[in-house]
Amino acid sequence: MKQFKLLFFVIFLVGINAHAQQGFKKYRYYSIGGCLNAMNYVGELDPGPSFISPSIKFTRYNFGVTGLYRWKPRVSLRGTFSYGRIKGDDSESADYTNKNVYRLYRNLSFRNQIYEFKFDVVIDLFENSRRYTKRPDYTPYMFVGLAYFHHNPQGQTPDGDWVNLKDLHTEGQGLPGGPKNYSRNQIALPIGVGFRYKLAKQWDLAFDVGWRFTLTDYLDDVAGVYYDKQALTDAYGDQSRIMSDRSYEAYSSNAELAASADNHYSPTLTGYNGHPMNQNDGWTGISTYGQQGGQRGDLKGRRDVYIITGFHLTYIFPGKVVCPKFR
Repeated sequence: MKQFKLLFFVIFLVGINAHAQQGFKKYRYYSIGGCLNAMNYVGELDPGPSFISPSIKFTRYNFGVTGLYRWKPRVSLRGTFSYGRIKGDDSESADYTNKNVYRLYRNLSFRNQIYEFKFDVVIDLFENSRRYTKRPDYTPYMFVGLAYFHHNPQGQTPDGDWVNLKDLHTEGQGLPGGPKNYSRNQIALPIGVGFRYKLAKQWDLAFDVGWRFTLTDYLDDVAGVYYDKQALTDAYGDQSRIMSDRSYEAYSSNAELAASADNHYSPTLTGYNGHPMNQNDGWTGISTYGQQGGQRGDLKGRRDVYIITGFHLTYIFPGKVVCPKFR
């Protein structure tokens, strides 16, 4: 992946920098602080066209604590623990005149709580080779690192209860012919940029945005195709079948569409066999709903991404005081 190549390149540069600036050792210092952020995601249930433009309507909160070690004039090592939520919902992503109307008929939704521990290397544009009190008043920076996170996608049943989607194997994960079951514990590559401002002698305020490129396509529990509903029912009960295909709810809740004799969508009597999509409509994406083997998610194998944007307020602990030597 290009992101991992960038990580190795940054580590290489940091290594070279370490040998070139040994004199900074006496000026090293620590800082600690808190983070208040917004959180977004890009995946199957977000209509944003790319990872740099997620749907703002699904923005959720994120907060955490961070510690930073100023290692070199331009380089800091940072560790952060954070907690936040992401969300996606087909019913809020499109309407009947929207180009993404197929999302409305798919009718899937989720929420996910993410606990993340991140370690990254922060590289400042402007260096400070002296004590922390002489640091620039402001500096842009970039960061790249590695993150470990725990997540648990949930869906809301027709009765309003929230259930853990992984336990329902909605795409037949782990069943014959289905995909491999996914883990709630995952790795991500954080990459981002920011801007830091010197508030006072020992206080810094920073704003940054970071993209987490994950190794999973199941932050939203949607990745591949519909599985056989009878097999889901036999293995995990009715709830597994219901949460796998929500398209019948979208159809049955639209009285106008149901009453139309010439609509482009052809539902069945049961609703569970799916709603074939007329290719002449000009819509792209999912062509069937609920039918075994029909497209449910992004079949190109693109991994989900989540984004954390916000403020970091940190307090600097002075480094060692170097006293003059008298002979």
